[in-house]
Order: sequence, then structure tokens, then C-alpha cells
Amino acid sequence: MQGLFIITGEQGSGKTSLLKALSTSLAKRGKTCGGILAHGKWEDNQRSGFDLEFIPDGKTVTLCESAPREGWIRFRRFWFNPLAFDLGKQWLAGAIAKKPEVLILDEIGPAEMENGGWAAILPGLFDEARHRLVIVTVRTRLAEAVVERWNLAPAGIFEAGTALNNVMNAIMATEKKA
Repeated sequence: MQGLFIITGEQGSGKTSLLKALSTSLAKRGKTCGGILAHGKWEDNQRSGFDLEFIPDGKTVTLCESAPREGWIRFRRFWFNPLAFDLGKQWLAGAIAKKPEVLILDEIGPAEMENGGWAAILPGLFDEARHRLVIVTVRTRLAEAVVERWNLAPAGIFEAGTALNNVMNAIMATEKKA
């Protein structure tokens, strides 16, 4: 299995849920997975922040919150934990070094487009798609810009609402070609 797959959708559309289902399904098929999921937190029907989860061990750290926090960095409507980005980059670099069959990053968003967030590690992550499966999430309105900026040739782009079986079939087809 190799190639880059992108899951698109807007905030709250189910990108992370589909990505989590994919990683679980791939793991059940015996594929090793590594990377990061960003789980949204909600209060009063409003997004209140995100927690990062490291795949495969489930460690978590708060990435951002809507309430101001001392020492955290404001970007748009959230306050970001700078230590979470450092830890997340370590997790991603560690996952790349361990060479799992599947690398996962949730998500590439506005911060990365402004050279923040995961931007520094993205070239290395995308390069891994030549050797293994890489699955990332991107907001729909940024998908074209992400593909253009990093000169990507995705093996597939799926909306968050796409059935798990359809995405799995496309991914498994790359294994047959390899």
C-alpha cells in the first residue's frame, strides 16, 4: 500500500470520525498505523477546542481551546498550546521513523497554509507517500490550495461523508498495484 489519500470536509463534518474508522479498519487487517488524530471538543453546541491523540498508543494532549490560556498562542478564535505542537511533531517524526504501513495526520488547515502548525513536517510526511500509505484530512475549501502548494498527486480524495467501504476499497486497490 502506498500513496496519498485526502479526506475533505468542513469543521464538524466527520473527517476525524472517518479517519479513525479507517485506522481501526486497517489495523484489523494487520496494517501498522502511526500518526495523529485531532478530536474536537464541544460545549453548548459550539466547538470549544481540540485534543491530539497519538496513534497507536492513544496518548493525548490538549491542542487548543476557545478560552484564553496564559502562554498559549492565539490563532483566529482558538488559543493553541505550543507544547502540543512540539509534542505532535515529535510523535509524527517518531511515527515516520518507525515506518508503519500507514501514516495519518488530522488535519492540515489554515495554520499550515500560513506556515504554522504542522507545516514544517509536511514535506517529509508527503514524501513518505512514495513508500507507504499516507492519509490526511484537509478542509474542503483548502484542499486545492494544499495540493498545489505541496505539489501533491493524491491517489484519492474523499468527502468526509463517504462510506468507509468505498474508501477502504480505494486504499486496498493501491496494495494490489504495488
